[in-house]
Amino acid sequence: MCNRAARTLGPMPTPVELVERLYGRWNAGALADAEDVVDPAVELLQDPLVPNAATLHGREGWRCWAARWGERYEDLRITPDAVVRIDAEHVLAFVSIAATPVGAQRPLTWAAAHVWTVRAQRIAGWQAHLDLDAVRATLDAPDG
Repeated sequence: MCNRAARTLGPMPTPVELVERLYGRWNAGALADAEDVVDPAVELLQDPLVPNAATLHGREGWRCWAARWGERYEDLRITPDAVVRIDAEHVLAFVSIAATPVGAQRPLTWAAAHVWTVRAQRIAGWQAHLDLDAVRATLDAPDG
């Protein structure tokens, strides 16, 4: 089983390809099954604009994070509008999200930015931002 990630994702994807493939899994409802590409010390940070935002850690945090999407939405579609490599370890994805909350009649739609950290062919971090201007300012900052 040592080659599980390679068998699942193909030969050595770039960080951008890894993130794009992960969105495919997310849209297929298989986000929880993506642990083969998740670093055991993964850190997941939600935008502070989200009510009850939390930071989750490790593979148990990944499972909880993935489960929340399934528990909260009956239908979910994330469209990566742009996925670009920022530096050696970071990928930025501007996404459009359409999701029908459990029990609702109509979907919600919103835009977000996801900053992924990729180390050694593994997802080591994820940050969600709803304030796209704040993301742009962060990227423009001297230390960003």
